[in-house]
Amino acid sequence: MVAIHDRTVTLEFLHEQAHKIWTEPTLFSVTESLWSPGAIELFRRGRALERIFWANPQRVGFGTAYAISASGEDRFTQTAAIWDDLLRSAVIADPGGQGGPMLFGGFAFDPTRESTALWQSFPAGRMALPELMFTFTSGETWLTTNLIVRPGRDPDPDLRRVQNVLDLLLSADMGPVRLPKVRVAEELRQAGDWQNDVAHAAAAVGRNELEKVVLARAIRLRADGPFDEAAALERLIADFPGCKVFAIGRGDRCFLGATPERLVAVQGDRVQTMVLAGSARRGQNASDDDQQGHELLASSKNRHEHAVVLNTVLESLRGAVDRLEYADTPGLLKLGNVQHLCTPITGHLSAGGSLMALVQRLHPTPAVGGRPRETALALIRVVEDLDRGWYAGPVGCLDYRGEGEFAVALRSALVANDEAILFAGCGIMADSDPLREYEESGLKFRPMLSALGA
Repeated sequence: MVAIHDRTVTLEFLHEQAHKIWTEPTLFSVTESLWSPGAIELFRRGRALERIFWANPQRVGFGTAYAISASGEDRFTQTAAIWDDLLRSAVIADPGGQGGPMLFGGFAFDPTRESTALWQSFPAGRMALPELMFTFTSGETWLTTNLIVRPGRDPDPDLRRVQNVLDLLLSADMGPVRLPKVRVAEELRQAGDWQNDVAHAAAAVGRNELEKVVLARAIRLRADGPFDEAAALERLIADFPGCKVFAIGRGDRCFLGATPERLVAVQGDRVQTMVLAGSARRGQNASDDDQQGHELLASSKNRHEHAVVLNTVLESLRGAVDRLEYADTPGLLKLGNVQHLCTPITGHLSAGGSLMALVQRLHPTPAVGGRPRETALALIRVVEDLDRGWYAGPVGCLDYRGEGEFAVALRSALVANDEAILFAGCGIMADSDPLREYEESGLKFRPMLSALGA
């Protein structure tokens, strides 16, 4: 990998280098400062393109310079190996240190479960390098242009195409935005049937067949016109500033959400993760909110559920992360409509470790699967009549330094034109009450219901 830090580098450099003679496919990546519309407006303008959105810092990407598809149990390490191989000969100009080549994408919750037509654009694992990526940070906008030059192939058509896309994004006027009205909201599985599933799972936990399992449910919205995913992102950012807002658009489908749960992040050798398990509603006022939080902290059911997840995460990290630090008792993470028991965890990456290796170790945590892992997954496959797809799977980014972040794709929806499927789940323990779990899952639908205008 060749890294260039000259602050005068521009796209002219990419044109010059792309016309040299190369003996293998080579990645060229150039980052420069420029003016552009905001991230949400750009995302809206690029609706016809493959596109991504990632918040904090806000990044929005378009097109695909390179894509890595992986399946099976080692799909995370497969992805890392292919990425490392591509970077080995890459020429990267990132003068501000704010851009550079970065993969975005996600992975299915359960790669062994047969996918349905619902998730046809979202395979077991896919991470893509955008041709154009805008990064918004510290009041500046940086554009990273990525191009793969192949031996014996004239790069000019690709260069012209990318330039045309950029011109369109910077000049397009979308006109007034029409927000559709939701006409129909329906359960994908009837309430009574889902509650029976919860009772079945709770009984299995009570028989000590497993310690915990998470069951998900989904609802379908239909509108009188196409949903505006950009408007939904704007609402999610405004309403849930403590969450990781994301969107991945492919073809006519867009998977988006505002998840409160970080799976793992790596910056330098610093590792950050969290345990998020145990939930309660927010209060009607400050006094009621404090009471709800106090009851959540005192709840034996929720504290036990949290401890199960915490112990599993710590077991997964040991040997890969040094000097683990975390509080002995959980705190509260308060979001717009729900509060959770939360334990942040930090540490330092062990020698030879990597972000994708940590994702491999952690996913799925008991917060979205269960414990023991394989027993819980087997029960989910039998009981849960739902193709989760990328819901509750890892979504995130990985850059050329090996740094990046993955979140657990919760509080999310898969949007296709005038239809949206919303997902939510609950952790089931031996003393779980089916009606209360159903009501709790309803709380978890609210962020996306609101964002989509339902």
